[in-house]
Amino acid sequence: MATKLVRAAVASSSILLRASRSGLASSRLTRLPAVRWASFAAQPQSEQSEGPTFTPKGPETADTGEDQPTFSSLRDKINPAVLKAITVKPFNFTTMSVVQAAVLPMLPGLAVPYNAKEPSSSRQDLLVKAKTGTGKTLGFIVPAIEARLKAIDAYGKQAVIDAGLDSDPRLEARARDVYARTHAGCLIISPTRELATQIANEAIRLSHHIKGFETRLFVGGESKRMQMRDWMHGSRDIVVATPGRIRDVLESEPEVLKGLEKTPMLILDEADTLLEMGFREEISAIADFLPQKPERQTFMFSATVSREIQQVAREILNKNHLFVNCVSEDSSPVHAHVPQYHTVLPSAGHQIPHLLRILAHDQLINPQKSKSIIFLPTTKMTQLFSTFLRELSKTLLPAGRQTHVYEIHSKRTQASRTKMSDMFRADTSRASILVSSDVSARGVDYPGVTRIIQVGMPSRAEQYVHRVGRTGRGDKAYGRADLILLPWEIGFVTWQLTDIPLKPLTVNELSTQVKALAEKLDETSQPATPYAPVLDKFDHHIASLLDQLDGDAIKETMLSMLGFYVPHFDELRVQKEVILAGLKEWAVHGCGLPTPPHVSATLLQKFGMSDSQQRSRSSFDFNRNKERGDNSHWQGRGRAAFFKSRNEGSERSFGRSRENSSYGSSDEYRGSRYSGSRTRRSGGDDF
Repeated sequence: MATKLVRAAVASSSILLRASRSGLASSRLTRLPAVRWASFAAQPQSEQSEGPTFTPKGPETADTGEDQPTFSSLRDKINPAVLKAITVKPFNFTTMSVVQAAVLPMLPGLAVPYNAKEPSSSRQDLLVKAKTGTGKTLGFIVPAIEARLKAIDAYGKQAVIDAGLDSDPRLEARARDVYARTHAGCLIISPTRELATQIANEAIRLSHHIKGFETRLFVGGESKRMQMRDWMHGSRDIVVATPGRIRDVLESEPEVLKGLEKTPMLILDEADTLLEMGFREEISAIADFLPQKPERQTFMFSATVSREIQQVAREILNKNHLFVNCVSEDSSPVHAHVPQYHTVLPSAGHQIPHLLRILAHDQLINPQKSKSIIFLPTTKMTQLFSTFLRELSKTLLPAGRQTHVYEIHSKRTQASRTKMSDMFRADTSRASILVSSDVSARGVDYPGVTRIIQVGMPSRAEQYVHRVGRTGRGDKAYGRADLILLPWEIGFVTWQLTDIPLKPLTVNELSTQVKALAEKLDETSQPATPYAPVLDKFDHHIASLLDQLDGDAIKETMLSMLGFYVPHFDELRVQKEVILAGLKEWAVHGCGLPTPPHVSATLLQKFGMSDSQQRSRSSFDFNRNKERGDNSHWQGRGRAAFFKSRNEGSERSFGRSRENSSYGSSDEYRGSRYSGSRTRRSGGDDF
């Protein structure tokens, strides 16, 4: 009987990020994790900065609260309404994290308005190096709010002075209101829509007790018309945006340009990711629309400080900017307390069973609280593996039908991605799995994640680090990371991850571990349905599912993988033809196709390969399942359906027509798909 996959319909809904005293943009907002604090002391000028440098002094303190700076110490430095939001509602925080303790004590001087006649030495640009998950969002939003409130107050008082009066509360109030509605206070640039939305919600929570304070959001994937409608109403205190959309509206919407051309503060969050995704040109263009330094104050927050970050810092920061280093020199590039394992599979046929055993392992060692994120290189792979897991988790995982599977990638609407993200974030069920492309790899905070699984190589070593950072957030002593590679991907570990504390894990070792855990569960808990016998049925259930897949959908997925892997052949230290042959083997032995998909000569030429090379390199055994006959056995009525259609009205797992299955671009990721260029791409998320 053919399997019918019924995909949950996600209703589109716009994101309202206009804040007032009455409410928030999202009900599913979680606390930033508290992390240990280290004292900071001035150090000699570093090579990362032309200005003074602050770095951690001594080891981090234990998480006991002793000697950690408290937010109450900011009582005379920040607005009482902001302090109330932090220490009472909605945050209820007590102590600061490392990055917060480094930045916030600089207030109120850090937030004073620019005065050309009386330049303040305390008003500085910042380059802050801080690990992900350490509360840095609050570290830059608090100064942004403080600067905005001071600027509005100064404008109102100046209006009274310009009118030749000593005091006029009504005139001052009107001037303040006009200024708030016509001039933006701060522009925050984020690399992804998810992170931008998270930052906007954080700004709303911090301004919860400030009457009339509002936050605007400009991101791709949402209605530009709706965003412009919100822009034209209310105040423009904090503006959060992705680089593609904000540059677009700055160039095409005069009202946005008018509102931002005097914005006194620019903040680049996850600056290293912005550059990795190819947004350097956008950053420069956006900065040109704003007031120039030193009138414009700029903060850059980054997990790493590469040579390119230094170049951008010299370009957009003041020469005397302060470099705040919140990462000690002996710190691991990844959270040191997160165990990390890698498996080089014997063949592509082991990929799905090994992934399922990793998920089973996590559900067995984290009963009632398993929460996993699976990262894949391309959108089509994300869709395919979501399909696999929705079907196979019902019968092959310990939590069975209680396993909730969520799916996020760039082809989903922004409303759908936001809903999936919120649902996974709030999920406290027995077991949940988020299957994602790199749209969730950086900055987005998902509490309680117990396992990070990366299937296939990340786009670069730094992306591996960012993905692992989704677990073990802050100082949490839980979590684990697993990397699953096909045989020809081993070069990524041996050449790109040499500084990462990875431990090898074989397929047989994991199988033995899961078997032992299952037998222990059956013995101690005595469930109605013992789990250990289920492990012996893995191959049967997987083979049964693969027999129902549509060949054209698998070919399209393989081509998306080809588009991702070929530009990385030098990082893998393999020839392009080896990648092509390996992916064909994946389609046959990993996804059950009877014969390897054919790749056109035109496409091969774009990749720098020839058809003769394709034939000579494809030396794998593709004779399996010959009894199935020709490829017509695999033809379904829908080109993009993963499952073959055998009944009228059967549901599609892919749900895309032929014209919509091409590899188009998105707001954040543009450029040639098969040119080998990595410009404006993150982990192949466009494919």
